[in-house]
Amino acid sequence: MTDLDATEMDNQEIDGTSSVELVEIKAGISKTTAPPINLLPPIFDDIVPLPPPLRPTTVLAPASIPGAQYVYGGFSRDPNSSVIHHGDSTTNNLQIQENVIEEAFVENDDQETHLLESDSTGTEPRIPNQRSKKYWRQRLLHVLSLEVNVFLLVVMVILLIFLAVSINTGGHTSSNSSQPTGIDMAPSNPQLATMAPTTFLESLNLPDYTLSNMERAQSPQSKAYQWLIQNVNNKTSTLQDLPLWRLTQRFALATFYYSTRGDHWVKKNGWLEWEMNECDWEQLHIFQESSPELNCNDKGEITSLAFEMSNNLEGTIPLEMLLLGNRLESFLLYRQLGLTGSIPTEVGLLKKLTELTLSITGISGTLPTELGRCESLQSLYIVQTTQINGPMPSQIGLLSNLLELSLMGADLTGPVPGEVYQLPGLNSFSIQECHGLDTETILQEAISKALPLQTLVLSTQSLGTKMPIPSEIGTLRELGYLGLVDWKIDGTVPKELGCLSELLSLDLHDNSISGTMPLALFELTNLVNLNLGFNQLQGTLPPVLFSKLSHLQFIYINDNMFSGTIPTEVGQLSGARKLELQNTNLSGTLPTEILMLENLNSLVLKNTSLSGSIPEELCNKLYQQEVKCYGDLCKRLPVKTNTTVCHGTSLCGCDCGPCQN
Repeated sequence: MTDLDATEMDNQEIDGTSSVELVEIKAGISKTTAPPINLLPPIFDDIVPLPPPLRPTTVLAPASIPGAQYVYGGFSRDPNSSVIHHGDSTTNNLQIQENVIEEAFVENDDQETHLLESDSTGTEPRIPNQRSKKYWRQRLLHVLSLEVNVFLLVVMVILLIFLAVSINTGGHTSSNSSQPTGIDMAPSNPQLATMAPTTFLESLNLPDYTLSNMERAQSPQSKAYQWLIQNVNNKTSTLQDLPLWRLTQRFALATFYYSTRGDHWVKKNGWLEWEMNECDWEQLHIFQESSPELNCNDKGEITSLAFEMSNNLEGTIPLEMLLLGNRLESFLLYRQLGLTGSIPTEVGLLKKLTELTLSITGISGTLPTELGRCESLQSLYIVQTTQINGPMPSQIGLLSNLLELSLMGADLTGPVPGEVYQLPGLNSFSIQECHGLDTETILQEAISKALPLQTLVLSTQSLGTKMPIPSEIGTLRELGYLGLVDWKIDGTVPKELGCLSELLSLDLHDNSISGTMPLALFELTNLVNLNLGFNQLQGTLPPVLFSKLSHLQFIYINDNMFSGTIPTEVGQLSGARKLELQNTNLSGTLPTEILMLENLNSLVLKNTSLSGSIPEELCNKLYQQEVKCYGDLCKRLPVKTNTTVCHGTSLCGCDCGPCQN
């Protein structure tokens, strides 16, 4: 390859789209072509474009010329001498003899003919002086051009490598959620605020579905990104140089805000206020009395999101919430009927999620099988989300850490998968009002598999087959809460029920239990809640019910066939708050011992045969809760009423009418 070829290739690489430019384009770096720079001094301004240089050629001089010589480009050598003569350096020492000049043309590559000159003194032929000056100027220009191009190319490559390493290092640090060390840690990429929007977007490393949605100008994702970059480029902000993981976290929350019409939320204090830490944005609390720190870890990463009590969320849950997946542990939506859409299959990417609650929402569709990939999940609550339908996925049995499973008011169909009964740590199992679910064998399966249950709630047995409570119920010694509601229980309560000494709550309402008050109940001395309403129990109320179960706070024995009077032992229920005796055959008068129930705030006596006067001291305790709403906010107010006491009775006093003397 000639020097010309090499030069032309260099120029093509610089003038065309070189590999360096491809690297720049791929990296998203804006490239501006600068005008060519003249690096030559003014003395060379008049130089014409150079012809291609001659290839070195050895030519034998004519025999008529004394001292035949070999010519090498711009140098000449006498074969009998070791001295090399330059064409220009011998001009002043030689006298040109015109009579011995003989012309010779040497053709080189059919491009140019050189005139050789010789003098009579036997000196070697030489190239004319002017010709040599032009040649050396050409050579100098060629060398300078080549060196400058090489130097510029090296500088550009070094700069590109340095820039690529800086970008990659910053992106890697920000995408690793385990790296940040605190809420106000030093930024991992301090030059973010000066980045162009395109480069900044690439540094966030957002998923494809987000980038696709951002193509729509009014999409929640596009609005969230505009909010983000405007604040990042705000020179007056004190949070200008947040690390990438926090920018991504704020982007996810902002997308949720725009996707659920955050401007219509009832409570939204702090949301999208850039200078406020996102851990303090309102409605991130699971409970109102909780401190914000409960929703963030000590690094400032969001670990739980809770939106409760009709905050007027509307729309769908965006997939961008998955950007919190490396640290999100709890996600709770309660009474948000405006939320629609389905549970995305990508929920399986939330590897650290321990609690998922969807309660009273408009979310529909099936329970995705990908739920089985939430390996850290401990609590799954799908409550009163009636549009959830389809079969219960067997993949729930893969959740080896699952402790609580509650499905209520969903339109699930088919059997409960056998894998559910194999969950090693399941201690709370609740299936209520899932009318399409085959539930007939659930109780027997839970008992036979010896699940370590502490809570068992089964409601609305679908097939309607009447069955007794199995005596094996006594083997569930760890039970603290047992509810068999509308389970078509027939017959009496087995005595083995009294073995459940840890039981705090027993709910057997809306069944067909008959006979007298079960003796097994009197062994459950830790009971706080007892509900035997809407059964066929008869006989009198045994005094031992109140004397031995003195920890009772909520007593529902209404809508049965009890008769007789209210025992005076009722006064021993010092912690009683609710006592419902309506729709029974109880008669007689109210015992004065009822005044000893200092915490009592609800007494329901309607439709009984009770008579006599109500102690005046009791009047202020008898009220029911009434809900009053103001706009979107509701609260409960105590209101005096006689409907729960007087209606259907012969009682007098208070609001029941005057008593006869």
